[in-house]
Amino acid sequence: MPYNGQTAGKGGHSDFVRNPDVQNFLAECDYLRQPSEAEAQEMASSFTPAPAGNPPRLPEYVVASDASKSDTPISDKLPSTQIGFIKVSHVLITMSDYAELIDPKTRFVDPFKAADLHRNAAPITYTLPGSNVRFQNAKSVKDGFRRAVFRQLSADKANGGANRLILSDTLLALNGGQISLGKSSAHDGLCPSCNAEHEFTFMPEVQQKSCPSCGEPVFVTDWLRLHEDVSDFGNNTSAMTRMMNAVEHLLLAALIQQVFDANPRALAKMAFIIDGPLAIFGQPAKLHARMMARIGEINARLQQLSLEPLLIVGLQKTGEVMDYVSLISRFLPNGVIRVLDDEYRNRYIKGNDAPSSNFGNETYYGQDFIFKTERGRIFNFAVPYPFISKNVQGSSARFAQLKADTSRYGSLIERACDLIRHFELDLYQSAIVPVALAHRHASISITPGGKVLDIITKTNLSRSGS
Repeated sequence: MPYNGQTAGKGGHSDFVRNPDVQNFLAECDYLRQPSEAEAQEMASSFTPAPAGNPPRLPEYVVASDASKSDTPISDKLPSTQIGFIKVSHVLITMSDYAELIDPKTRFVDPFKAADLHRNAAPITYTLPGSNVRFQNAKSVKDGFRRAVFRQLSADKANGGANRLILSDTLLALNGGQISLGKSSAHDGLCPSCNAEHEFTFMPEVQQKSCPSCGEPVFVTDWLRLHEDVSDFGNNTSAMTRMMNAVEHLLLAALIQQVFDANPRALAKMAFIIDGPLAIFGQPAKLHARMMARIGEINARLQQLSLEPLLIVGLQKTGEVMDYVSLISRFLPNGVIRVLDDEYRNRYIKGNDAPSSNFGNETYYGQDFIFKTERGRIFNFAVPYPFISKNVQGSSARFAQLKADTSRYGSLIERACDLIRHFELDLYQSAIVPVALAHRHASISITPGGKVLDIITKTNLSRSGS
């Protein structure tokens, strides 16, 4: 490790470049490589024409979300002592307003109408203790982090709106109104502070209890296990990332539930777009099964009303799938699509000789597709699985087969393709307008946004400590 301010030598990489051990090591590794022309043509041969509505089957409203985080030192003299900031933005686009953006006489975008789209953005912020910071005089960084997570998720983030937006309530609703941290579970049955075995049951009216052994508070949000990635001395960036991931999907569930409770028919006129896969990773991954179940229940009700299933689209801009498609893109004609079934993924992308019986079994609640639009842009998108759970005929292997059966998705694939075509954007690679707008309002730029957060953090903490 260099000293503070010390720069690395310009030729430091040469020791690796000239070292034959590096080349020998790479020769013994299997990894994603540029396919030969024959291999790429074989891969591309299984793509089929992408479905398209005539006219396009577009929603009346689109809600897009994106999230970002920043870990900020409280002082230049204490770079390892940090505060975490998370920002999630939702943008509502009314399709009729979007259609009026371009003046039919000049073909230029009306700047005033474009500004109105930005006014529909609703950012939600969360602040958490990072490394070496104890919140509310907790006995450890981890306990302070648990307290902060509960405070943030149990707070009403509706900003005075008519409807409450409390994510701890959403978490309980996704679990049927009750969460138990019981002795039967190897992880959940332990007090998160002292590891004593006790049973803690939470309901909407009781979301906090005390441990009989250590007296520390135990919260309903401990069910997410976000604190397990927190260290009293190390970098807690991973915990912030898991928190951001969980919050983004909880907010999606909360918004969908609010619309469903008010008017289920309205959901058939809406589309929800989230930046990233329809999956939840790390300690809170079990939340994905609750998301899948709730979406399945809502779709069952919409089917009873003779309405289209709920359209949720997850878009991945980067990752191994996008890396793979970039290698074969020139062999793909425009306007084609392929379901990314497990066999294809394992054979061409993962290179796994012993794959699991169901990719994403512990994390995903949506199926991935590869789509090359008629204008030649590549998208990796996902729509929710058309099942209420992964226990299909008692076998995860059977579920892995059925989830790749495109006929089970009804209109979802066609509607997702129509939506992407309608909003595809020239400004960035594999971009669509709603996500670009959401990212603009969710992103925390290094300058000036990150600098402002630095100033706020250092000023407020220095005052509290004086």
